[in-house]
Amino acid sequence: MLRETRKKELKELIFLQAVKLFKERGYENVTVQDITATCGIAKGTFFNYFAKKEHILLFLGDSQIELWNQSLQIYHDVEHPKERIQLILGDLLSRFTEHGELMKHAVFEIIKSTYLVENELKSIQKLQESLNSIIEEAKRTGKLKSNRDTSIITSTIMSVYFYTLMSQTLLHSHETDMRDMLNQHLDVVWEGIDKG
Repeated sequence: MLRETRKKELKELIFLQAVKLFKERGYENVTVQDITATCGIAKGTFFNYFAKKEHILLFLGDSQIELWNQSLQIYHDVEHPKERIQLILGDLLSRFTEHGELMKHAVFEIIKSTYLVENELKSIQKLQESLNSIIEEAKRTGKLKSNRDTSIITSTIMSVYFYTLMSQTLLHSHETDMRDMLNQHLDVVWEGIDKG
């Protein structure tokens, strides 16, 4: 267990240091050698974690899925589906607020690459499938009384999440706490879903 924790910490360190270098020098101007020197690791160690430089940015989506799954476990006993979703998505947003400028830069770099966007879309699909399950269960148990299509509900909730994320990272909208903004938007959306 300790070994796994150390591996996760090192992978996170490599990711953060690499994104910091990308921000300072530009993605194209940073080599694997630059990253390994900054992290104080051998090239072989780098390649144990990332097959190539592009995979560093894909770690953002992968780590979000891992965090999603952890949060699913933590909040498994939260009965109200809206509250559970707010807590889980709030945890995902907190990952961005912890390292604000670096995460913002990682998002910019991902958006610039078709290859990275296509791979990030796979991560988003996994999140949507999991959210779909929460909505379906809520409908089945009567905790969500809605005749609306589950996929529409899920995509609407994901839209709220990404709007919150993008408005904070791209539009520099820092007047509100991200989690609070997400919760306010989800309150409005849920009211419409639960009546439909």
